[in-house]
Amino acid sequence: MCVSHPDEEEPITAPKGGHKRNLSNGTPENSPLRRTKRQKSRVSLKEASSEEESEPEVKPKASRAKKLPARSSVKKEEADDTEPPTAIKSNGGDQAPKVEEEEPISKPKAKAANTPAKKATPAKRGKKTKEEKDAEAMPLAPRTPGLRMFVGAHVSAAKGVFNSIHNSEQIGGNAFALFLKSQRKWDNPPLQDEHRDQFHKLCTEKNYDAAKYVLPHGSYLVNLAQPDKTKAKQAYTSFVDDLRRCEALGIKLYNFHPGSTNGEPLPEALSRLAGALTSAIKETTTVIPVLETMCGHGNTIGGFLSEFKDLLALIPKEHHSRIGICIDTCHSFAAGYDLVTPEGFKAFLAEFDELIGIQFLRALHLNDSKAPKGSKRDLHANIGTGFLGLRAFHNVMNEERFQDMPMVLETPIDRTEGG
Repeated sequence: MCVSHPDEEEPITAPKGGHKRNLSNGTPENSPLRRTKRQKSRVSLKEASSEEESEPEVKPKASRAKKLPARSSVKKEEADDTEPPTAIKSNGGDQAPKVEEEEPISKPKAKAANTPAKKATPAKRGKKTKEEKDAEAMPLAPRTPGLRMFVGAHVSAAKGVFNSIHNSEQIGGNAFALFLKSQRKWDNPPLQDEHRDQFHKLCTEKNYDAAKYVLPHGSYLVNLAQPDKTKAKQAYTSFVDDLRRCEALGIKLYNFHPGSTNGEPLPEALSRLAGALTSAIKETTTVIPVLETMCGHGNTIGGFLSEFKDLLALIPKEHHSRIGICIDTCHSFAAGYDLVTPEGFKAFLAEFDELIGIQFLRALHLNDSKAPKGSKRDLHANIGTGFLGLRAFHNVMNEERFQDMPMVLETPIDRTEGG
């Protein structure tokens, strides 16, 4: 009986499976075939070692390819940091071509898809002009002590107008704005008695004077200057419904947009607007419609203060006590008025008083602007982050004539992750 040594590999002849086996050293022919795993592993190790020997020549290229995406991403981020906001970029800013110059490096982008997405950083606004830099270098005027300002924000009134009071209290506002009904559709359910009573109750409990410091905002669908008679009637019906809701809630101020000429001559549009306002005042008793200053874009009415002067001239004087104006800082700045420098701000108020009368000023909307002065673009920004900057709001908050009137923020909402 022959015993094969376990450490010796047996040469192979060619059996039916195609394996060769050499029956030397006295190994019986009928002994079971053994698979030559060791030989295979040696061959693959040789191949692997030969690949490893040739790899150093390829490595520099591979490492170079890996570094390219990082470089291109850095360049791209640098370009994003210097370009102006999207809204301003379309105006033909000087910095737009810089971004396009960095885009030819596109090959490494396929590998970058596997890398985790970086958190987007907010784009910085455009470069400031020499005049803006000089204005910021000037010292701020001293604060006016003892002023009593009423500041808040436009808050949600979802699931009942009374919820707006809770939402205003939550952010510490002592004035606020709200929508009295959905501003996205024409047909809305009537104001519920329970919601009305709850609103009155909470105003008393939370110490909100609804007659003075609550400023509802009208529907964006309403255009009282509408030339089409059917659409004009629809707009007027919705407008009067809002005024009546105000009176039911004890609210005296109602803010709305003057509307659009729809391409018709401005004097004719102002005449239609004046007629609708006169009729609405006659149909109600206490509420004061407050027209908002606009940015002057396209056919929009209210970009220039002179337009309000012409409108008031078309409304009988006995109704003037029930007409008001709301200055929107973003809109008036975009229309071309200087609200940043102390001199410009004083000149704006002087023009307002001369053309309209400061007694018509009933409220303010406090919004910074993503677009520069005179851009005719309605792009709100958070306070101090836009082209108006903190200096403009220093002017606002130290103006004695703005005391005792609602000042409402309509700035973008910054939501946290998962918020």
